[in-house]
Amino acid sequence: PLAARPTALSVTEIEDWLRDPYTIYAKHVLRLSPLDPIDMPLSAADRGSAIHNAIGEFTQRFPDRLPDGAESVLLDIGRKHFAPLMDRPEARALWWPRFLRIAAWFAGWEQARREGISHVLAEKRGEMSIPLGERPFRLSARADRIEQHEHGAIAILDYKTGAPPTDKQVRIGLAPQLTLTAAIARAGGFEGIAPGSSVLELTYVRVSDNTPPGEARRLELTRDRRSDPPIPPDEAAREAREKLEGL
Repeated sequence: PLAARPTALSVTEIEDWLRDPYTIYAKHVLRLSPLDPIDMPLSAADRGSAIHNAIGEFTQRFPDRLPDGAESVLLDIGRKHFAPLMDRPEARALWWPRFLRIAAWFAGWEQARREGISHVLAEKRGEMSIPLGERPFRLSARADRIEQHEHGAIAILDYKTGAPPTDKQVRIGLAPQLTLTAAIARAGGFEGIAPGSSVLELTYVRVSDNTPPGEARRLELTRDRRSDPPIPPDEAAREAREKLEGL
């Protein structure tokens, strides 16, 4: 029934809706929550959360300028977030040594990245209301990183400890997390971001235990014809919102 359908979802839940609608039905209509198994072993999700939380806290603490010895500061923050996992041998022997490599890469990347950026918003929650007849729909997002450039434009970045979506998956609307986050930002849904701010870039930052330990990949969204120019992030955000309204 219409009354049972959710009227608010996050951008990550929109991806769940597109890929596996039953997860949304189970969570928001049937109100089911999966139980954790007894003595559940550590998983890639635990590792990813520790890495993500460490990087997120580091960025929150230094939104305007980096500290001296950024790598050492990040390692101190990482120790706090890895501490609950360190009684497991795999965390001590594998995950923490790999985080050391990630921290070294991230500190160097941050140093180069901050040039021309006036302020960084980290782990910022935003939302916007989409009018749909008598039932407005509320779309929310928790942005890993929004960079405010000196000329007023913004860049939206998302940290991934696994493989990020491909450009094609984003373009066809199967992975709209970044483009919908951009739509919220352009609508003024994030505190501190002026409505109508132009989105300079959409970028995935992969931090993993692979070689290299980190990599930033800017989305390059193109039409089906190779001769067509790339889709600007502002237009991609508008199209993502239109697709969501149609859905």
